[in-house]
Amino acid sequence: MGKKMFKLFMETMLRAAVIILAICIVIMLALLIKTINKNKKNDKGTNTTEANSTELSTEAIDPEDPTFGGKGDAESGDDSQGNDDTDNNGDDSNVADVKSAKIAVINSTGTAGVAGSWKSVLESDGYSSVEVGNYLTGVNSTTMIYASGDYDLSDLKGKFNSPTTGSTSELDAGSLDVTISDFDIIIVVGTSDVK
Repeated sequence: MGKKMFKLFMETMLRAAVIILAICIVIMLALLIKTINKNKKNDKGTNTTEANSTELSTEAIDPEDPTFGGKGDAESGDDSQGNDDTDNNGDDSNVADVKSAKIAVINSTGTAGVAGSWKSVLESDGYSSVEVGNYLTGVNSTTMIYASGDYDLSDLKGKFNSPTTGSTSELDAGSLDVTISDFDIIIVVGTSDVK
């Protein structure tokens, strides 16, 4: 009688464990689907692959998350020139005000929170429109500053360790979790500038 009761008890416990495991699997699948759909919604308008849309992020991209000031999936324009020649050409009448430009700070360091730290630094220095995002295709050692127009980038360049500059048209939309056309300047922060 004792062996039958023990066997019945063990069968019941095994069935309960299987049911609990099945419920956990269903919940995890539901969360995974929700995350994938949210990432797809955040990536609309870009040429990212499905593999990139399921990649983990190190910066906040949730528009409801107040940690990094809201909107995390913004775009930057890619129709203008913004290279070293735009840094200081001596004619300030055609140079746009860099402090009022829409700036995206992109974390390409692999260290969480770097873009958020630089956003705080830039805002405290008077830059009025700064958002954050992630670089999806690896880690960069050097910071790169891309501009979509004629901006004097000397102040921005002075804040980073030997950054390179270029035009936003050089950026690959699939390498960012932001949409390029909403920004005037995109700063891809490298490991040399981890704060």
